[in-house]
Amino acid sequence: MAILTALVAGAAACHLPPPKPVVIYVPASVTIDSASPHRRFVRMVSGAKTFWQAMAALDTEFVARHAVTSDQRAFSHALSLVMVGQQDDAELALDSISSTTTDTLVSATSRVLLTAMLQYQDKWKILAELTGDTKRDGSSAVEINKADVERWASAFKNVGSRSLSFPAKPVVLPLLISASGTPMVTVMVNGKPKIMWLDTGSSMSIVSSEVAAECGITALVPDTLEVATTTGHVPARPAAIARLQIGGINILNSTAMIVASDLMQVKVGDGSRPDLSIGIDGVIGFDIMSRLDIRIDYGHRRVILARPVRLRGRTAQLSRNLFWVGAPIVRLVSDRGVTLYFNLDTGAQETYSTEGLVAKTKTRTITGERRLVGGLAGYQVVHGRFIDEMGMTMGGQRFFFRKLLVYAPTVSTFVPLDGVLGSDVGKSGTIRIDATNGLFLFEGDNAYEGLKIKS
Repeated sequence: MAILTALVAGAAACHLPPPKPVVIYVPASVTIDSASPHRRFVRMVSGAKTFWQAMAALDTEFVARHAVTSDQRAFSHALSLVMVGQQDDAELALDSISSTTTDTLVSATSRVLLTAMLQYQDKWKILAELTGDTKRDGSSAVEINKADVERWASAFKNVGSRSLSFPAKPVVLPLLISASGTPMVTVMVNGKPKIMWLDTGSSMSIVSSEVAAECGITALVPDTLEVATTTGHVPARPAAIARLQIGGINILNSTAMIVASDLMQVKVGDGSRPDLSIGIDGVIGFDIMSRLDIRIDYGHRRVILARPVRLRGRTAQLSRNLFWVGAPIVRLVSDRGVTLYFNLDTGAQETYSTEGLVAKTKTRTITGERRLVGGLAGYQVVHGRFIDEMGMTMGGQRFFFRKLLVYAPTVSTFVPLDGVLGSDVGKSGTIRIDATNGLFLFEGDNAYEGLKIKS
């Protein structure tokens, strides 16, 4: 009888109507768990069963535990060089692998990662030559986004080397906040003051067409190319900015994109009134931010910029949690030790998760709806599933992630994304971005001293 009752109950449950969506009025939030002790190193459990699963999870220790081919071992070593910030050595290793291996998957993946390394280092001339190559059988050497990479590299290949000069002391600037929550600072563009976003989600810096005309910035080639944003693809033209000044920091020969001013807008309200659109002068992208040691202090409304000082030793390597693999990726660990990778995007309005995170962590979700202030050139009302609450560890500090939208990111990287860390992640304290040392840290009011790596 008990079995029959259970079967009837199960059959009835199959015919229940789906739960009604809940309107999520509270935005996503990321807060420090002040009751949890700081743990400098958190044990990570690798669920990879194959070599390529391990590489996608940046688990380079997989080759020490399993039998792999010599080419796979070489690729894993190159990836480990990427992760510890040795881009030049990684470049040489990846170039050697892609030109000598007979494993087509190793070759193709090495080329993709090599392209990311060359872009990160502004080696556009080498990248243009690389993407112009063909395999021995005459097929395309770079099969993923080949045309886009080739055209951007070709446009930038004759731009002079980017150079940065720093004052003796760190630069302190007033922090401005955009309508969508993105941090902004005043920047001198060829001697003219402009307000620009600090946007790690943009791989290159951007200026609006009106700012470009006013500041004497012209397109390098007649072609109009295309860049991906959170709301689709936007036409853009390659350019170079002769001189950028961020406080006392001088940046010469900075590659950039020119985007039409009518697309450089953030729509507020419900998106129906054009008069509630706010124009954007430009974006300081990760191509510049990665060359600075940045603290965005929301509490005191200031941005502190300094020359990065490379940390040394094994401790410095083990502390790294920020990696460039075609996009800036931050490593987090779930309470059960599952390694998670979030795209760092200070231009995104809020932090969100993906289906990959739900599947890997088996986290329960609720259905709901939330309205979002749009990012660049867009506005969205989102319907879907939300994670009510989840604990994660980052940099040895435990956090609570609440009301995270489960969303499909448009960013394509070597690593499948488990989420995006948006501009809301540091609103209760200070975030530090030091790509030279691979550090993304949160320095909140209750942060432990061990989280604050000094330089």
